[in-house]
Amino acid sequence: MRYENADLSYKEFESLSLEGESFKASTLTCAKFSNCVLKGIDFSEGFLAEAVFEDCILENCNFQHANLQRCKFIRCNIKNSCFSSAYMGQVLFEECVIDDCDFSLSQIPDGEFIKTTLQYTSFESSYVKSGVFESAFLKAVNLSFADLRKTSFRNTAFENITDKDALFYGKKPWGAERSSEDWNEFESYGFD
Repeated sequence: MRYENADLSYKEFESLSLEGESFKASTLTCAKFSNCVLKGIDFSEGFLAEAVFEDCILENCNFQHANLQRCKFIRCNIKNSCFSSAYMGQVLFEECVIDDCDFSLSQIPDGEFIKTTLQYTSFESSYVKSGVFESAFLKAVNLSFADLRKTSFRNTAFENITDKDALFYGKKPWGAERSSEDWNEFESYGFD
């Protein structure tokens, strides 16, 4: 099947194992990937608005310059994949493991990372304003130069965070002791 530069809107991909395929510059609006193994897949420059990836394994995938607005990743393992310079407004990662991925220079306004583990991952120079990290775990994550204004980190654990010149208003939750049971002290509020 031809995937590159194609309109695959509303298409359902179920229990597939794809390796080395290219969906480059394809439209995958509202497409659904369920129980798929996707290795070395090129989604770069694609339009994946409201696409759903559920119970999938994604390894060495390329989402550079893709539009992932309102895309959902549910119970996915995502490893060594590139989301650099992608637009990901209102994206949802829920119960995912994100390992050794690159989100640098991406735009993730109002993005949510719920019950998700992020490790050895970079958000360098990303726009994550008004994002939500809830009941998440961040290990060896690079937040340098990221815009984290109005971002919430409720019930999130941290280990080895790099945050050189990150924009964050308020008390940074990594490396800090809570002064109360209220997580509001770790929310980033302030003037834009």
